[in-house]
Amino acid sequence: MNAAPAKAPAASAAPAVPPNASEPEKVPAKDAAHAVASSPAVDINGYMQVEYQWHADSKEQLLQGVTPLNQNRFVLRRARLLASRAWDYTSLELELDANTVNGSAIGINRAEAAAFYRGGNDPKAAPLAQLTVGVFRVPFGRELPESSGKRWFMERSLLTRALFPSENDLGARLTGQPGPFRYGLSITNGEPANEKIGFPLQDPNKNKDFTFSVGAKGKPLDHVTVGGGVSVNKGKGFHSGTPATKNSIAWTDLNENGAVEPTEIVSVAAQAAQLSRSFKRWAIGADLELNVDTPIGTSSLFGEVIAAKNLDRGFFVADPVLLQNDMREFGFYIGFLQQITPYGLVGFRAEFYDPNADLSARRAGTVLPEKNSVRTYSPLIGVTLPDRARLSFQYDIIKDHLARNSRGQAADLSNNAWTLRLQVNL
Repeated sequence: MNAAPAKAPAASAAPAVPPNASEPEKVPAKDAAHAVASSPAVDINGYMQVEYQWHADSKEQLLQGVTPLNQNRFVLRRARLLASRAWDYTSLELELDANTVNGSAIGINRAEAAAFYRGGNDPKAAPLAQLTVGVFRVPFGRELPESSGKRWFMERSLLTRALFPSENDLGARLTGQPGPFRYGLSITNGEPANEKIGFPLQDPNKNKDFTFSVGAKGKPLDHVTVGGGVSVNKGKGFHSGTPATKNSIAWTDLNENGAVEPTEIVSVAAQAAQLSRSFKRWAIGADLELNVDTPIGTSSLFGEVIAAKNLDRGFFVADPVLLQNDMREFGFYIGFLQQITPYGLVGFRAEFYDPNADLSARRAGTVLPEKNSVRTYSPLIGVTLPDRARLSFQYDIIKDHLARNSRGQAADLSNNAWTLRLQVNL
């Protein structure tokens, strides 16, 4: 193979990061002199997260079917492998994910093709504009653009997981970072991966979801960093119709004697097909982060608040066509992390999420307001070998209205949980 002319290696060509992302994506350096006969310099990165999970509501039983109720188990939460390649104005990234959350599964987590413009000769400068197409993180809020390998808390907040069951969607995204400011604009199918019902990464209606965010991050003092932004999401959800049915008969064992009697057989009339319908949904959010360098390590205070309508796709799935009324979601979280030397960390996060602010229930013939809000308090402790491995423990104290007491009133479900995780980086 012919060798390329000897030149000094070029500096890393890092694409722009989504708005409000805590850290840029890691991308490879360019190959020396772009030698035609040389193999392309593909950068390989990744990490693996293995957990032991304990849940107070685990039972040694099965749901209707074969889904186990036991959640006290070892789990391969994520095994991510990222292959990336960057040139002067373009880049490619392919991230695969393997896990055992619901049995063994391997698939695409992200697949991004990007073209960018830096506006200068500094190869380390974040691009002023970057166009990305493929499967990517939606530029909404603080948690969605953040890599799961960088986040200390085990999972994103319930608020974010309910509205966006996965960080990733399929479409096109424009991002950039002019100075301390960041912006992001995306057009996607609006069907993120991991949603409970629907068509993950597909699109059952012709409407596309629109997401826009702006933010800034700077250092007003040498030891203080402040960042934040606002985000908007707007699109349409989909209510599946029903197929037509034929005339049929049904038997109901009214006296429960196990015998078929003439009075227990009834006819069921044929039903016409019901058309599918789309409905409007939206969300607006704001986030803020403060980092202070202290003698023992960095102190981080962060939070986010989101108001939405008909956007829940991962907790209490919103379907205003079925319920005959809109669902208004609201939630927030606030968290704190304290680094203790480069090898230790403690943290705490408090969350609130209400999946339906207009929920009501009928009691004794009277319609009364009902609550389905969930509050979660999560202390965390961890140790780390910088850039190599982490061992962390998180306890989730969950206060909700998902159970019923002896009088039929909403009560707190005993569903606290803790997780012990080891993460090793490639």
